[in-house]
Amino acid sequence: MQEMSPEIKRGIRKKNFKRRGLVFLFTSPFFISFLFFIVVPLCMGLIFSFFNYNSYNIAEAKFVGFNNYIKIFNGSIVSRTFWPALWTTLKFDFIAVPIMLFIPLALAYLVSLEPKGYKIYRALIYLPSVVSISIAGVIFGAIFSDESTGLINALFHTNIQFMSNQAWRWTIIMIVSIWWQTGTNFVILLAAIKSVPKSLYEACEIDGGKKWSSFRYVTLPNIAGQLGLCTFTTLTGYLGLYGQVITINSYANRNALETPMVMIQQWVGDFAKADLAGQITAVAVVFGLITILFTTIQRIVMRDKKSKGDRYENEFKKYSSQKI
Repeated sequence: MQEMSPEIKRGIRKKNFKRRGLVFLFTSPFFISFLFFIVVPLCMGLIFSFFNYNSYNIAEAKFVGFNNYIKIFNGSIVSRTFWPALWTTLKFDFIAVPIMLFIPLALAYLVSLEPKGYKIYRALIYLPSVVSISIAGVIFGAIFSDESTGLINALFHTNIQFMSNQAWRWTIIMIVSIWWQTGTNFVILLAAIKSVPKSLYEACEIDGGKKWSSFRYVTLPNIAGQLGLCTFTTLTGYLGLYGQVITINSYANRNALETPMVMIQQWVGDFAKADLAGQITAVAVVFGLITILFTTIQRIVMRDKKSKGDRYENEFKKYSSQKI
């Protein structure tokens, strides 16, 4: 084969250089933003967590090593607030996340059957996800307002103090979160269900399988990966519960509900707690590590489930081909 001339090689290198330059040009805004707004603050927070400093006078910061982290576990004022807030958030997740998966899964399965007007249903189910979570909190705050102008109290001529009761406030936050999250999970699961090969359903039907059998033994194993994705994003997302809590707290005229994110935000901006800035930064680091831990466990569990689903799918195809 004849070797390319130096001119052709230079032309190819120049063309490749231009192509790489265009790629860098179009991706550089993201990488620059990621560097300055994610990486740099993350590194600064990690460094400052080893210092005792006043957030309004950083120049007098003193290196204290792991002392800020030790105080998180030894009953300090920060630990007495952080751990109850984290426990409350975990309880919220354990109750709300399964609902945020079950409702979208049921709706996705029903819409996948393509009933009359299913395109309208599909759009209506996804519509709440377009609204920001803060706006969703405002909407439901107005619905459940303690005032006589609140939608529930106005419609039924009642005087229920929703915002004055902590159990009611958490219930409202759960309703807001489920209403807002359902659309996102619904779209992912609907696409997953529609991608399941019809031949598997036909083989299941030939073997005498009913609707429930096809859903349990065909649909679920084949959408295990997407279920894992929804579980992963929902669980980690709601560990950082923030927007709806802040909104509902504003309607209650008090900071009655605290999650780790709300606690960190409020304490950082509180002048009276400025001397605790180092401990608050350490709390943020610990909370980040806890989130990473949950994410890792979730991915391991769902990866095992997906591999089992893949094995079942292969065995099912082999068995069905033999039967046919």
